[in-house]
Amino acid sequence: MIPRPTQRLLLATLYDAFAQWAGTFTFACGKGCATCCTRSVTMTSLEGDEIIAFLAEAGRLSELAAPAFQPTANRMAQCTTNAFVAAHLRGESVEEAENWDLRPCPFLKEESCSIYPARPFGCRLFASLDPCAASGVADMPPGYLAGATALLQYIEHLDNNGCWGTMVELLAGLNTETENCGEPTAPIPGFLIAPDERALVEPLLQGLLAQEVNGQTFAQWLQISRS
Repeated sequence: MIPRPTQRLLLATLYDAFAQWAGTFTFACGKGCATCCTRSVTMTSLEGDEIIAFLAEAGRLSELAAPAFQPTANRMAQCTTNAFVAAHLRGESVEEAENWDLRPCPFLKEESCSIYPARPFGCRLFASLDPCAASGVADMPPGYLAGATALLQYIEHLDNNGCWGTMVELLAGLNTETENCGEPTAPIPGFLIAPDERALVEPLLQGLLAQEVNGQTFAQWLQISRS
């Protein structure tokens, strides 16, 4: 088991690597663009700990007791990223959740994110080459979603013995120390990267895996996490 402080350093390293890679694209997104800021964003408990630490430092933990953070009635359990990939690699069909909660995220204040420095990767990956407010559909460059999905898998893999769920409901559970407040995280089973996307994604993944954190490469920490 990797100590939580080291997991948080690895998460920060992943965020930085992704930001550099994503910065090579020209996206239309900017402050005030909040179409993707809904209650359906998912994350791990590792990312949840980052948000809770951010809120605690700002004296804002009381926000998590607000009605906006209460569980959504009759919400179906979703499939974690690694469980979803594993099912596809086995040739099984996976039913997508049909009960997305598209209400605005409770952290959205005046069309801006009020936890921006600590926002989870599920928020960081949202991007579009063209404004998507009118259509509600993001236009992503080739390979972008595959690269971002691989990093979602890394995060879930690192959060060994952690949990995964929607940001709003997972935060509420973590704040009250509720057991089983999400789905158990799973190890990486493989990746869903098409052959024509590999050349676009490899610079991101190989660069990140070679990064050193506390004397070990990111790749070595991934191995340690589930060994």
